[in-house]
Amino acid sequence: MSKDKLSEIGQAIEKAVRNDCEKNITVSFSGGIDSALVAFLASKYTNVELIAVGVKDSHDIDAAKSAAEIINLDLTVKELNDEELISEAAILQKKLKLTQFEVGFMLPFWVAAKNAKNEILMCGQGADEVFGGYARFRESMKNTNLDEETKSLLKIIPNREQEISKMFGLKLSCPYLSKDVIQASKLYSQEQHIGVVGKEKLRKAAIGLGLSERIANRKKKAAQYGSGSQKVLKRKYKYLINFEIPFESNKVAESIKKATDPENDGWVESSIEGNIMKAKVKAQNMGSLREAAEDFMSCISVAENVLKK
Repeated sequence: MSKDKLSEIGQAIEKAVRNDCEKNITVSFSGGIDSALVAFLASKYTNVELIAVGVKDSHDIDAAKSAAEIINLDLTVKELNDEELISEAAILQKKLKLTQFEVGFMLPFWVAAKNAKNEILMCGQGADEVFGGYARFRESMKNTNLDEETKSLLKIIPNREQEISKMFGLKLSCPYLSKDVIQASKLYSQEQHIGVVGKEKLRKAAIGLGLSERIANRKKKAAQYGSGSQKVLKRKYKYLINFEIPFESNKVAESIKKATDPENDGWVESSIEGNIMKAKVKAQNMGSLREAAEDFMSCISVAENVLKK
């Protein structure tokens, strides 16, 4: 029965990919399971261009080269130096008014869209929300709701990935966010999806579809870290603000820090002294500093509310 469920998930993903292969496609490619699986499946039905983006010697560039060779597809590498990356980040933030966090992980997608040769841009967005890929899901499974995570992303996509695609005259394809894939994912509980390493059922379904186990079982590395963009942007932060936030106890303070660190890594440095969280928020300009501080405090508020439930 388990194999039937995995097959149903696999069939839903392949159908979603096939439906968007009416023309040649470009895949925003990191070499991880999410983008590699859709690229692998799409290559059965049309010509596929892979574009990987990152700084020199970054994780995503190396992973993309390895994965492209395994699935036997040509790869275009867009390697950015510090100046190019910062320039593109500034343009992206200005065009879409994104938060610093969003700029970091959307930058590879932006550069891929800018350089795509085909009219359809396919990506792996949504796999982590639908199939439970983020580390924070494993760290606090009882407070995780994959349905709500998916609904939230579906509201964001039109103003982010969809908007970027339109800017460059492209049609966006997000197979993991198709209704059939989301429905098929419900064959398993979210605990079964998240598993020990994240996206456990997606990994097994991908292997069932023929994707190499070497790719299917690769650990997740977020786009902003895999591409190296966050590291470069972090070095250029010129403005900062310090917070000292008291909580009821050291235990609560430690729990809040653990819950918020993954969302703010790259521009917030935090530590705990007794029941006090000390945090340093950094940004490239005053406008971004305000947004980053507001985002950080919003994360704190959400984490506090979750702990009170």
